[in-house]
Amino acid sequence: MNSNKVSFRQFYAGKTILVTGCTGFLGKVVLEKILRTLVDVNKIFVMVRPRKGTTIEKRIEDTIFSSPIF
Repeated sequence: MNSNKVSFRQFYAGKTILVTGCTGFLGKVVLEKILRTLVDVNKIFVMVRPRKGTTIEKRIEDTIFSSPIF
């Protein structure tokens, strides 16, 4: 075995992560996986663009937090 291997959790411990595309299906899954498994992450920034007639806060609420995965 190679002793230089670092686990996924160890690599992201104490780091800051930027996640884009969280309003899509795959983005929600990735965000949930990060929140559930990477408990030692320092910060998570989520980039969400506004859509015509919808604020960023409303889009986050409607597409991310209303999802059954959360």
